[in-house]
Amino acid sequence: MIDCREAVGRMWAYLSQGLETRDTEELEEHLGVCQRCCGELEFSRQLREKVAHAGAQRMPTHTRARIDDLLRGRKVPPEGQA
Repeated sequence: MIDCREAVGRMWAYLSQGLETRDTEELEEHLGVCQRCCGELEFSRQLREKVAHAGAQRMPTHTRARIDDLLRGRKVPPEGQA
């Protein structure tokens, strides 16, 4: 079974239905036993919905990059720190 790091790294693609069948099955198996990652998935769903409904406002590139890093499970320093 995949670990939490791998599961979080697949979530954005999962929500976009962009995973191969085996990757989807492995993620869903993990989600079936990991409450923490289920919370991460729900957060990702809500974030995706908010971004989609943001209208014509374009998200700044650095903000999008930070969100992408977070969704991929990468450590992101607090805003203003590099």
